[in-house]
Amino acid sequence: MQNKRLAEWLEEHAKMLSTTEYQEDSTFHVALYECIIDMALHGETRMVDSLIESTAAYAVATERELSDLLGVPELLRERIWQRIGEEVDPEPAYAMFSAVDVIFVHIIKVTIDEYLAAFRQAQAARAAEISRLYTESERKVMAYATEVARANRELARLEQAKTDFISIAAHELKTPLTLIQGYVNILRDMQTDSKLKSLTEGIGRGADRMNNIIEDMLDLSAMDMRQLGLVLEKVNLQRSIELVVTQMESALVERKQTIEITDLDQLPPIEADARRLHQIFRQLIGNAIKYTPDGGHIKISGQTFESRPIRRPWVKLTIEDNGVGIAPEDKEKIFEKFYRAAKSSLHSTGQTKFMGAGPGLGLAIVRGLLHAHGGQITADSPGFDPKNFPGSVFTVTLPVKANPAKDVHIQWFNPDEAAPAPDVASPPESKETEKII
Repeated sequence: MQNKRLAEWLEEHAKMLSTTEYQEDSTFHVALYECIIDMALHGETRMVDSLIESTAAYAVATERELSDLLGVPELLRERIWQRIGEEVDPEPAYAMFSAVDVIFVHIIKVTIDEYLAAFRQAQAARAAEISRLYTESERKVMAYATEVARANRELARLEQAKTDFISIAAHELKTPLTLIQGYVNILRDMQTDSKLKSLTEGIGRGADRMNNIIEDMLDLSAMDMRQLGLVLEKVNLQRSIELVVTQMESALVERKQTIEITDLDQLPPIEADARRLHQIFRQLIGNAIKYTPDGGHIKISGQTFESRPIRRPWVKLTIEDNGVGIAPEDKEKIFEKFYRAAKSSLHSTGQTKFMGAGPGLGLAIVRGLLHAHGGQITADSPGFDPKNFPGSVFTVTLPVKANPAKDVHIQWFNPDEAAPAPDVASPPESKETEKII
C-alpha cells in the first residue's frame, strides 16, 4: 500500500485528477483523492476509513444505491490507471499499479462494509432523523479529512526543511568560523598590549562558544538523517565522569557548588563511545550546575542491575541537584530540540551562569546519543520553583554489552574487543523488570 513515489505523483496530478464533472460527487471525490495520497505516503487507512464511514452513512440516509456510491472510487481508479500508463515508465509503473490496486481494493471493501452496516442501522431508526444528522455533519467531515491530509504532508515538509536548514547552516558556518579561530590564534601570538590581548581572548571565547553550537547542530543533523556513528571501546564510567568534573572545576568554584560522586567505582566497564559519553555527561553536569543556585549541591551515583526476562547487565546513573526543578508538563518536552522550559527573556546568557540561556539542543542531543547506544534518559522533579529549589533527578540507563540502535554505524576502537550485540533492543522501563546486582 505504501509507495512514496505514487504519493508524489498523485500530488503532482492533484489539480487534474482530484476534480470530477459529477457535481453530486465532487466533495467526496476531492476528499477521497487526498486520503489516497495519505495512504500511499504513510501506509495508514484510518483517515480513509473515517471518510468512507461518514459517506456511506450519508448515502444510506439519502437512499443512494451502493452501486452508485462505488462508482466514485471505481471511476477515480480508472483515471489514475490510465494516466500512470501514459506517463510513467513500465518498471516504476508496475509498482505504482500494484499499490493503486491494494489501495482501491481496501476502499471498495470498506465502502461495502460500511454501507451495509449503515443500512442495517438505518432500518432500526427513523430515516428522516438520520438524514438530518448526517446532512449536517457530512460536509464538515469531508472538509476535515481533506485539511488533515494536507496538513500532515505540510508538517512532513516543514520537518524535513528544518533538518535540511540545520545541516546546511552548520556546514556553511563552520568554514568562516575556522578562519576566525585561526586568525585569533595568530593575534594571540602577536599581541603584547594587555588591552588588545584581552579583546583577542574575548573574540576567542566567542568563537569557541559558536563552534560548540555548530558542533551540536551537526550532531543533531546526523541524528535526524540517521548518519550517526559510534566508535566503541571499554569505558570506565567513573573516570569518564571524574574527567568531566575536573574540566568544570572552575565553574564549580565560581558558583561555589559541590559535587558528590558515590558508588561509581562499583560499576563495570561498559562497551560505548568514550567521546560521546563525555559529551553526554558534560551536558548533564553542566545543566545541573546551570540550574542549581550558588552554593548548591550535585550528587552523581550509579548502580548495576539485570533486565528481565532476558538477563542482561545494565548500569543506571543518576545526576541529582537541588536546583530550580522541572514543571510536570516539561519533563518530556525538555528533550525536544530547540525547546526551552522558561521564557528566553527571563534567562541570562552563559554556559554556567544561573539559568543561563542556550539554543535548546543539549538534552535533545543527549537523548539521541543515548538512543544510539541502546540506552535512555528520564527526568523527574517535584516541580519548577526558582525560590524554594525542589531539585531534579536525571536518570541515564546504558547496557554493559554494546547494544547500538540498528541505524547507527559502528566501529571498534580495538577490534579484538568487538562482540555480537545482545538480543535485547531496549532497557527495562519499570522497576518490576529490574534486579539489582
